[in-house]
Amino acid sequence: MLFLTEKDVKRALEGKNTYREAVDVIERVLKQQSEGSTYHLKRYTMEHPHHRGHLWHNIRILPGMVPELGAAAVRVYSGYRGTNKSEVICLFDWSDMEMVAIISDYHLHAIRTASPYGVAAKYLSRSESTTLGIIGTGRYAQGMAQAVCAVRPIRKIKVYSRDPANVRKFCAAMEAALGIEISAAPSGREAVRNTDIMITATSGNTIVFEGSSLEPGVLFMSLAPGEFDEDTVLRSRVFLSGSEQVLGDNPPRKPFNTLLASGKFKPDDVVAEFGDVVAGKKTGRLSADDIILYESPGMGILDAGIGHWVYKRAREKKLGTELPFGEEEH
Repeated sequence: MLFLTEKDVKRALEGKNTYREAVDVIERVLKQQSEGSTYHLKRYTMEHPHHRGHLWHNIRILPGMVPELGAAAVRVYSGYRGTNKSEVICLFDWSDMEMVAIISDYHLHAIRTASPYGVAAKYLSRSESTTLGIIGTGRYAQGMAQAVCAVRPIRKIKVYSRDPANVRKFCAAMEAALGIEISAAPSGREAVRNTDIMITATSGNTIVFEGSSLEPGVLFMSLAPGEFDEDTVLRSRVFLSGSEQVLGDNPPRKPFNTLLASGKFKPDDVVAEFGDVVAGKKTGRLSADDIILYESPGMGILDAGIGHWVYKRAREKKLGTELPFGEEEH
């Protein structure tokens, strides 16, 4: 069995086409999900008895199987100090369910989390989209920016965060990675204005802009619960990946939980499961003026797909440490 450290993962993912490849992998997984050939369970959260309902202080388990890729995986992680640095992917070979790898999943998780949003940009944004607005500057925001730029001709990114130092770090990192114009927005509202694609990638549970700020034609994509208001949902055509996870998450995912409780939004109001758009079964954007909302929760099939991909890259580069896992001593 192969053990991949953070350093191994980063070395395995070196290369200019990393995000393009990762988006392609997740696109295949979502298409297979639509075809009914994948298997996954909703994320299970075991709460800490002294921190009920908290996003931290818990253990979370996320299994998934993607037979056509020959992979299955279980992602196991905890809300350690709110940074989720305590997380691994256990990767299994589909044919016999042998555990073939344990993969440290801090750096890789940012890529896995970002990649569905690259797929969504490909299928739900206007093809001529050139401007991206982002609220948030962490590893997920950086990953989502690179995933979107892998599929759309983005020429300008506007970014907002409450911490100017974080904005400066984001601009420097993304200018180096993408070679395009990156500028600081003075507010969340300004980050939304005049953008083709809008992303919120914050720590969640705080509304960071008003839904009334969304302009016709924008694709809005959210990472964390509670980043946007009810008006954002009600003004948008809503596409979800794993809608049962988004609408029935634990802890509840705002603002869908309050909208469902009030009857303002019903499960049938989801236009389509996004995988069905990828597979060509459902139509995505109907017009250039559509306001579209997309959200992707954690699904084990995404971890299986991205884990299998990095495992293959690591094998090709002869990275990692072989562990005598499960072997009897003689």
